[in-house]
Amino acid sequence: MLPEVLIFITHRVVLHSLILESGYTPFGRGAGNAIRLDNPAVSRDHGAFSYRAGVLSIEDHHSRNGIFVNGLRMHRKVLYSGDYVLIGCYKVFVKHGSEQPRHAFAG
Repeated sequence: MLPEVLIFITHRVVLHSLILESGYTPFGRGAGNAIRLDNPAVSRDHGAFSYRAGVLSIEDHHSRNGIFVNGLRMHRKVLYSGDYVLIGCYKVFVKHGSEQPRHAFAG
């Protein structure tokens, strides 16, 4: 199943429901982004989602206000179903994330 995210502007208003294809999906305030978040708290090139080999991740492109995953500021993080990301005034809920459960590890 491909990853899906919901982007909220407030607690109840969903702006977008997006299925993320394999590869790189940049987001930010700039017009060249695949996901455009038009708010001054969002940098022009804020960050990107990446989906490869069943793993969904997010990375910050050295934005001024950062990216927060489940309340913690992160530069890069693997995302799982149920995670939430704060990007400026936007809340992104990960409806379908990485295929491996967060507690699985290679041993």
